Amino acid sequence: MHCPGPAEVHRFNRHESRALDQPSASSSRGSALTSARAPERQPIRWRATHSVEVCPVHALLPIVLALGFVACSPGPERLAVVDAAPSVPPSAMPVPTAAPAPSASVAPPVDATAKTEDVAPPPPAPPAGPPELARFHAALRELERGTRKTHVRVAWYGDSHGQADFWSGALRDALQKRFGKVGPGFVHIGWKQYRHDGIKISVEEKWRVRPKAPSAPSKSEDGVFGLGGIITSGFAGLSRAYVQVSDEQLEGKLTWDLCYRLHSADEQFHVSLGSASPMVVKATAADPPGKLNHLILTTTGRDTITVSPTRGTPDFCGVVIERDHVEKPGVVLDTLGINGARLSTPLAWDEASFGAEFLRRKPSLVILEYGTNESGDLQIDPSKYTKRVVQLMERMRKFVPETDCLVLAPTDRSDTRERTPLVRDAIREGAREARCSFWDTYAFMGGAGSIRAWANEDRPRAAKDGVHLTQRGYRELGEALAAHVLTGLSKQAAPGQETVGAKRGLDEREGIPER
Repeated sequence: MHCPGPAEVHRFNRHESRALDQPSASSSRGSALTSARAPERQPIRWRATHSVEVCPVHALLPIVLALGFVACSPGPERLAVVDAAPSVPPSAMPVPTAAPAPSASVAPPVDATAKTEDVAPPPPAPPAGPPELARFHAALRELERGTRKTHVRVAWYGDSHGQADFWSGALRDALQKRFGKVGPGFVHIGWKQYRHDGIKISVEEKWRVRPKAPSAPSKSEDGVFGLGGIITSGFAGLSRAYVQVSDEQLEGKLTWDLCYRLHSADEQFHVSLGSASPMVVKATAADPPGKLNHLILTTTGRDTITVSPTRGTPDFCGVVIERDHVEKPGVVLDTLGINGARLSTPLAWDEASFGAEFLRRKPSLVILEYGTNESGDLQIDPSKYTKRVVQLMERMRKFVPETDCLVLAPTDRSDTRERTPLVRDAIREGAREARCSFWDTYAFMGGAGSIRAWANEDRPRAAKDGVHLTQRGYRELGEALAAHVLTGLSKQAAPGQETVGAKRGLDEREGIPER
């Protein structure tokens, strides 16, 4: 198809449009006006840019221009607004040697050789956290935003691995490093075989621990053993028990929530903080004998609480030490492990009294760390272990329905190579049915035989007994567990929060001899 050039288009506009302007009934008046004003009309100036050929669309250009000329013929004033400059003959039209300057509404062309500014890609979105921990994560985000005015509490129930407070202590360190150091949480009092990060425990004279077998899977006595499943008692005029906060990083106003029970109106004991004069505690109408009661004291900074029976044999069910939440909210982790405990151990406690203590703490997250002792069963019953995970969480959620839960697999054990994986699988199924997150400790260690490999390292992560780990091994588990617990949360820490973990108190190679 032939594309008309600028001169041809010009000729068409000047000559061939006359054929379209022949007189008619509707156009005679317009033709007369055009003829009358012809001497005054300025010819159309052709811009240089019109000489650029574009094919094949301009093949239709004569028709389009002709139709446009007819439509505009009654108003020569409209033609004048295109350009009123003197006419330039087509043969004298300039040929463009450069692109015209861009108008204000058109961006200039981009120089392909120009150096562009490097723009960093947006950071990748954090991995999604376990959906079973959504409410716990929401509480942690409130802490980071500064909108939460109470502590976020974690309750760790388990066996000797948890009682040692190396594994749970490493998790506490990670949480408090990020969200603020606000105290050790629950601590047993009067139990000298017990240890806790950041705490020094000591006793004078004899103290009794009940139930006699703390890990018993069946009900003992009346089943009232407080939050941690253990009651201690001393003897009037002889016994003393001390709990000292040794963590030098813990500052500010501390609250001390002492749990106790008097058996009769005659029983009483003394309690003191630091060098203050002892306070006499006895039964009152508000705090009658026979039930668990609480005494809340406060100090500024670290201190030592001392209890000593003065009449009878009052019971003590632990003390909770934490920073005043009004002054500074943060994360508190209560370690509640018992040597030799099984999933059936807490199910043997009195439900009503345990539920009242559990509700008093109202944890946002429960961690269940069992299975090592179940692996020692000669007859493995997976359905029983699964059922007990579900039953235990049902009991806890009966009192605190909104709590999230995390179930841990047992560690490897050298004398139960075939049984431990079966217990692990049963506990994992229980976690699924109870809508709990699950962390596979067994797989993290390396599966069957890993505990021996850990024990034979130059810096052992496991003890020689084939059951327990060293402090080094437990701390490693705790740090890995913290990564799982915090998955899905942004990495920034809230302004002004402490970043120093609790001081370690035992040799790195020390194992835990009891189960």
